[in-house]
Amino acid sequence: MKTFNRFIALTKRILSRRIYISILLLIVVLTGVYKILPEKSQSADIKVALYNEDSSGYYEDLLAHLSERNSIYNFYNVSDKEQLLTDVKSGYAECGYVIPEGFFLAYASGTAWNDPIKLYITPSSTFHSVINETVFSSLLNVCAEDTLLHAVNNHRWNKELADGLERYRNSEDVFTIADSTEGEFTFQSMVYHIDLPITETISILLLFAGLLGLLLFLHDKERKMYVALDSKELFQIKFLSIITSIIPVLLVGMVSLTVTFGLGEHILFALAVAVASLIISIILSLIIRKSTLLEKVLPLIMLTALIAVFIKTII
Repeated sequence: MKTFNRFIALTKRILSRRIYISILLLIVVLTGVYKILPEKSQSADIKVALYNEDSSGYYEDLLAHLSERNSIYNFYNVSDKEQLLTDVKSGYAECGYVIPEGFFLAYASGTAWNDPIKLYITPSSTFHSVINETVFSSLLNVCAEDTLLHAVNNHRWNKELADGLERYRNSEDVFTIADSTEGEFTFQSMVYHIDLPITETISILLLFAGLLGLLLFLHDKERKMYVALDSKELFQIKFLSIITSIIPVLLVGMVSLTVTFGLGEHILFALAVAVASLIISIILSLIIRKSTLLEKVLPLIMLTALIAVFIKTII
């Protein structure tokens, strides 16, 4: 009963400290800010205008292939050349491509230089060179079969050549593509939440709370409040002073982490830091016997903790 009364008294004492209330409020404010901040969408919507004059039917395959590539470029069709020029000049489109009549068959037969695709840019265009790679690699894929058949120029082999090309494209014996993401990934829809170091902040505050509890114990001891107690009771009060300083921060921190990240490894990490803070404070109490010395060492300890947390966040 005596231990419980001491626990309650020391808890009330620490909760009456303004600096301690500020610590608890800081955790609550960080959590609120994290939840209030809206999710940010990483926009990489670089628009590329396409105008087609070719009537051979390849253009739809080209559009489909460009769409399937799921790149950061958003290729879209325009109804006429004037609209394409307007979009490019206004900056709405990064650049624009005009595909002339008969281009696809000419490309497959190797005579496309007579009337090539026209690229329209402005002096502010910066991505057209890399966009060219996307466009023309897709163009090569769409026209690959006809290019092969035209080059061999033997109609009796057309089926074998087409089947061989298809096997080459799809066979795992040639190469395989391992997807590093689950499901469909697109740059246009990538969403992220602004990251605040809530877990790291709670860790530092837990360490500070433990040292604050030790400091208050040393102040009381130097005022001769515990002169009549034996060493066992003195250790008990020191332990209670430290643990009652850590527990409220731990409880508020666990609620904060649950609201922010849900139940999981963040909660376990906070518990581990709380235990470590208790152990560190007990060990320091065996080395530092004066409150004045602890007050001098405390900023250095917290600075070291801040540096360690900073290094952890950038690794």
